[in-house]
Amino acid sequence: MTGALSAWRDGVADQLRKNGLNAVTAMDCQRAPRWREAVAAVALSKVTCAPGGFQNYLGVQKGPDGAEREVYGQEAELTLALDVFAPRDGGGEACQQAADAILEALVCQGAAGLTALEVRADRVQFLEKDGLYRQELLCRCGAWLTARVDSETGFFTDFEVKGRVT
Repeated sequence: MTGALSAWRDGVADQLRKNGLNAVTAMDCQRAPRWREAVAAVALSKVTCAPGGFQNYLGVQKGPDGAEREVYGQEAELTLALDVFAPRDGGGEACQQAADAILEALVCQGAAGLTALEVRADRVQFLEKDGLYRQELLCRCGAWLTARVDSETGFFTDFEVKGRVT
C-alpha cells in the first residue's frame, strides 16, 4: 500500500506546483540555500483507518486484462504535514505568503482529489541553525483506501487512494 500513499503525496506536491508554488516531497535544509523563494516540503504524517481492515465490499471492476475483480475498501483519514520554508532574505513575510497560498489551494481545491476536512497553520518561526523561516501546516483529508482481490491468490492488489463524500 505504500505505493498508493506515496503516489497521493506526490500528487499533492504536483498540484501545488501547478498552482505556481514550489513543492518537494523531501527537504534537505543543508541544500536549502539554492532556493531563492519559499518552498513547501510535503509529507504524509498520519493515516487513521476504520477498524477491521478492507471489510467494505465495493463491487466488481474489470481489470486491464478484461477479467472482473472484486473491490474492497476501508475508510481512512490521511493527514499531510507541509513545512513551508523561506530563505532568510525573504523574511517571515515570504514564508507566510507561501503558506497562505498553499492553504487557499488546499481549502478550495482539496488535496489531489481528496476533500480537506481540516487545515491548520502554526506561527512562522526562524530556524537560526539553518538560516530559514519555517511555518508548519496540517491538512486532514477523508479518503477511501481501495484494493482489488486477485482471483487466483485471494490477495489484495492494486491499492488506490480515493476521495470520499463528506
